[in-house]
Amino acid sequence: MRRLSLYILCLALLSGCQTGNVASFWDGRSVVVEDIAASEEQFAEFASAAAKAQPQDALHAMDVLFDKLKEDPVDYFIYAEWMDAFYDILSPCRSALLYGKAVERLVSDGILTDNEYAHFQKRLEWMQFNTEGSPAMVPGCSRFDARTLVLVLDLGCPSCREALEKLGSAPEWNGVRKIAVGLGNGPQPSVSGWEYLFPENGTSCFDIHTSPIYFVVAPDGTVEKGYTSAL
Repeated sequence: MRRLSLYILCLALLSGCQTGNVASFWDGRSVVVEDIAASEEQFAEFASAAAKAQPQDALHAMDVLFDKLKEDPVDYFIYAEWMDAFYDILSPCRSALLYGKAVERLVSDGILTDNEYAHFQKRLEWMQFNTEGSPAMVPGCSRFDARTLVLVLDLGCPSCREALEKLGSAPEWNGVRKIAVGLGNGPQPSVSGWEYLFPENGTSCFDIHTSPIYFVVAPDGTVEKGYTSAL
């Protein structure tokens, strides 16, 4: 619930945030203000501004933030989880650049152990796949000679199965090739109109915890539209 509230705050702030001073956002500010909710709101304000700012300003501000966080390991752990604002599919602040900076600091600062930062590194790796304009990466499928809708689903997730019905019947996808990539454990779906793949190595490319997500591949095999929530 806290993660969702952070994204809602980001979305609310993005529409009217000022980005001109994001490089100095943390100057004179404490990372902990009043209580956890107020601190979370302050970080959401920062994340929203950073997502719209010039890259060099946003990256500088991230370094300033992590320098402050290093002073207290408890604060560091809390903010480490909030960095999902730059990763999650649902977040309007999603940014590979900023999440990459966060992971760089999480690894190099020496606060987290190898096991503790490993999942952040894996998420960053997942972010590199199927970005707009890049070659499509779908384990078990090497041929894209027509516009293709690719849906990634968790076989044990009821809402993922609903996404098969929802996208499969949407008029905008009429005449488009449809591929469903099933991950995890659960009965194989049988909604008509889809080609089904159940690759053993599917989680090498896809984060099952973000499903159901979809992306669109152009006839030349490049990604036309990046990851989008299918909820």
